[in-house]
Amino acid sequence: MSVDFIAHAAPALACVSPSGSVRAIARRLAHGYQRPDTALIAAAREKTLKAGPPGRVSAVGSFRSPNVSSQLAEALGPALAPALRDELEWYVCRGAFFHNDAHYESVLFGVWCVHGPMVEIIFPRVGLRLPAGPGNLTVFDPNEVHGVLAGSKAAYAAEDYADAEPSVFVGFELSLAPVRDAFDISAGIEGRAISSQTRIAAATGTFE
Repeated sequence: MSVDFIAHAAPALACVSPSGSVRAIARRLAHGYQRPDTALIAAAREKTLKAGPPGRVSAVGSFRSPNVSSQLAEALGPALAPALRDELEWYVCRGAFFHNDAHYESVLFGVWCVHGPMVEIIFPRVGLRLPAGPGNLTVFDPNEVHGVLAGSKAAYAAEDYADAEPSVFVGFELSLAPVRDAFDISAGIEGRAISSQTRIAAATGTFE
């Protein structure tokens, strides 16, 4: 099953890359579901032991796997699968405070939850809350502010996740150029430009 695209109507925003180039931030996200196979679930369970402090997303190992990439390509569908890069990464978190990942350049970022509780990935600026339980997959602009919260929560608080079960994700990247149109990334530059230096309120995701 291919992912569904979700458009938003938030004000236009631009981002400054680590190299200094400026581009518009995507006006669409993609979301879908792909059941991970049993071998991947078993591998994900081992990663729960590497969870860091509450609120932090820990990268716990990069890898390449034709099998995992094939599962991702099936979920992404023919429009997006050709842009999928080979390098994959394990990520573990117990909730995640609001942040962006402006250090990524010329890619869109994806997370596929393989193991953990039913939580939500929140995009506060665009007003979206998307399921991020096992099997859920989301592709988004890494410059867009996001966090991972329990479904009942409106803001991040570390104490809410002190004893939480870790969420384990496979992170992946899509090369930007082939998917600009699919994610509605304008060729023009409008609105405020943000970067890795932009201060973001960890609890709410608003710009400080």
